[in-house]
Amino acid sequence: MMSEKDFDIGDLVWAKMKSFPFWPAQIVNPPTVKGKVFSTTKGLQKKKPAYRKVQHYVFFFGSKNYAWILDENIVPHSEEMLNKLSKKKSGSYAKAVDEIVEASLARVPKPKLVKKDYVENGDLDKVTEIPSVKEDELFKKHKIRFVKTGRTTKQKNSKNTKKSSQKRNLTEEATDKKSSLKKCLISLHHNILSKGLDYPVVLIRPLVLPSRAELEVPPRPSLNLSTPSFPLNKYIKPTSNKIGFVGLGMMGQRIVKNLLYSGHDVSVWNRTPEKCKQLVDAGAKQFSTPADIVQNCDIIFCCVSGPEASKSIVFENCGILEGLEKCRFGTKGYIEMTSIDPRTSQEIAGAISARGGKYLEAPVTGSLSLAEEGSLLILCAGDFELYRSCETCFFSISENVHYFGYDVGTPSKVNIIHNTLMGVANASLAETMALIDRMGLPKTCFLDAIKLDSVCSPLFSESGQAIVDQNFSSNTSLKYIQKNLHFSLRLGNLCSQPLRLASAANELYKKSKSHGYSDYDMSAAYLGARK
Repeated sequence: MMSEKDFDIGDLVWAKMKSFPFWPAQIVNPPTVKGKVFSTTKGLQKKKPAYRKVQHYVFFFGSKNYAWILDENIVPHSEEMLNKLSKKKSGSYAKAVDEIVEASLARVPKPKLVKKDYVENGDLDKVTEIPSVKEDELFKKHKIRFVKTGRTTKQKNSKNTKKSSQKRNLTEEATDKKSSLKKCLISLHHNILSKGLDYPVVLIRPLVLPSRAELEVPPRPSLNLSTPSFPLNKYIKPTSNKIGFVGLGMMGQRIVKNLLYSGHDVSVWNRTPEKCKQLVDAGAKQFSTPADIVQNCDIIFCCVSGPEASKSIVFENCGILEGLEKCRFGTKGYIEMTSIDPRTSQEIAGAISARGGKYLEAPVTGSLSLAEEGSLLILCAGDFELYRSCETCFFSISENVHYFGYDVGTPSKVNIIHNTLMGVANASLAETMALIDRMGLPKTCFLDAIKLDSVCSPLFSESGQAIVDQNFSSNTSLKYIQKNLHFSLRLGNLCSQPLRLASAANELYKKSKSHGYSDYDMSAAYLGARK
């Protein structure tokens, strides 16, 4: 029969069932039948005849299940097991891993013992490993055992093959044990001897990341329509054209608010009609489809989540094109403010122009706070007459508007490159702060230091403060930055330009998204860098 593994009740282990990976678990008392516990003298193993394999009764973290598991399918909990985990884990498996890590924090592992060899040269090393000794002897003695690190030729020849093999195995195990604990914080308790114990105790504290529960995103700032966002002395004479606005996300709501406060006649549509209510109460009109917006407005703005959403607004039933077909040729203008790739912009421009509409590409760059203040950056290209017709709209939501001419696609490229620079810079800050955290240095002091240096920028200052405060409420969403990095890599492929830093940053943001931080602020890349 296989030799028993030395497990005690309460030991943290990893157990494997058929068709499942090794799963975080804990050795527990076996069940009772008619008041009788089926266990050995240690209360751990199921009573079986000598020819049956040894089993242990375990509790599985995460799933909260119990089962008898063969001894050969159980391994002790260790840092090595955590390092072997796959990046892709189910919810219950991830929960199980979190639970075993939390349980291990309060643990003080017992040192293990080896047989004593008396040496003449006094070269001794304490080894905390368990030899194959009888259970009775193991519980009778709690002394520090020693194994020598060097032997004379005479002593080596006097040892038989069995003992030499045993010592080599113990040395290898000790080396493996030492390497597996490199990532742990070790604290020796000097007061242990005063409590009657005659062996040292090592407290192992694994480096554990904050749980998702500790990092819940605070509610996004609500739209405040009681006061204007821009200064009252910023006079804007509104255009006489009727403005339509499609898409009332976090950015779109703030843009419409500033259009209303600057005196523009605004009509709105959103897939979720409830988002229109607050703006309707502030003076906007609401229509049931994008086609209705086109028929009742002169200039239509679109600000949605991405290329696919933009194309659905334009090409689907009751969309922009359907509305243009019912209008007089050349009387309607369509302005695309969504951050999209150049090819999609050109595709939409061709469809709008073919239906008699005027097209202007005008992606917006900036955070929610800049949108609230009416300080977004707007890059434009397309129909110049349409650009002049809506200048008052632009200056109510932006202080910086650039017109690049008739070449549709140029603003999208510039916008993508701009966001690539911002994304790479933010990723470098995230990794820097993760390194500072790993080294145990104060993040606040580092942030104060770089604020005094020329390397500092508003981006570093704002993202750094968010990391220090652990406040990742979205100002510029992480998924938005990752989307633009993806577009940037595609542009690089088209023109055969390597983008090594952008590629590395993109992987960091993708990793952060896989951990559930898509809707967090881009500063949450720090959380991905720590994992």
